[in-house]
Amino acid sequence: MKKFSDILKGITVGSLAGLIALIAIHSVSASSDISGKLAIPALPSKPLTINSSVDEVLALMLESDQKWNSLIAAYQLSTRDLVTNEINVQNQYFWLDKKGEWARVETDGPDSVLFVRNAATIAYEKRNQKVYFQVQTPSTFKYDGFNPRDLVTNGGGAVYLHPYGKVLPTGYYDFIYPTGIAQSMILNQAKGKENLQILGEDEVVGRKTIILSRMYRNHLLWVDVETGVVLRVQYVGEADTWQVQFEAISIEYDVRVDGSIFQFAPSKGAKKITSTEFFKTSLDNQ
Repeated sequence: MKKFSDILKGITVGSLAGLIALIAIHSVSASSDISGKLAIPALPSKPLTINSSVDEVLALMLESDQKWNSLIAAYQLSTRDLVTNEINVQNQYFWLDKKGEWARVETDGPDSVLFVRNAATIAYEKRNQKVYFQVQTPSTFKYDGFNPRDLVTNGGGAVYLHPYGKVLPTGYYDFIYPTGIAQSMILNQAKGKENLQILGEDEVVGRKTIILSRMYRNHLLWVDVETGVVLRVQYVGEADTWQVQFEAISIEYDVRVDGSIFQFAPSKGAKKITSTEFFKTSLDNQ
């Protein structure tokens, strides 16, 4: 197994623009000549190994949600101050059932939020501001019809984010639902704009992972060999130094999640406002 410090040696790093790119998955412009270059292997039926191909890793990430139905996880977001070298930490907690149709997300720190979604309602609270809104879950909110394999092949070169993941209150949901990242890499690779390599194996929270290098954006991703979920991602800003890290500190798949987890109860003293007012306060406080 290669150690991370060894992996980083010799890797050329880029500008700080990659820091922003870490959480932004942009649509890839349509191209009329890439369809013939897309060769996506079938969803792997066995765990990945160090001998797996990059395409097999991407295939697993593309349809990762087919490998689990429920998930309980805690992730830690760490950002390194480039001047003081101090590391700021935020914890993010996830309870997902029915592939995420039912969801609860909590974050700590000064911008602590609570998000709860079930079949009937969606609720979102900013705990530090003591405000929340709650609305009915739209009837159009459905998982049916989301087929990333078909979309990446016939979608005109665009990236389609996971319908359950993209509404979660964290810019890092793409690593639990890595289909958008996989689509982006598959399309860019077909156009010769990716440099993807498997660098080694590792363990994160006791689970085996394959380390995938995406140096086009200065990223390293630790991909769960069984589920395709990204258990650790790092933006590398200098040799042997990461600047942003999002890492699982615990994760369990296909466990029973008590239904009460998905019932929203506002904090004591929290005020109910409209969704328009709620998101306006977000903009006002930026």
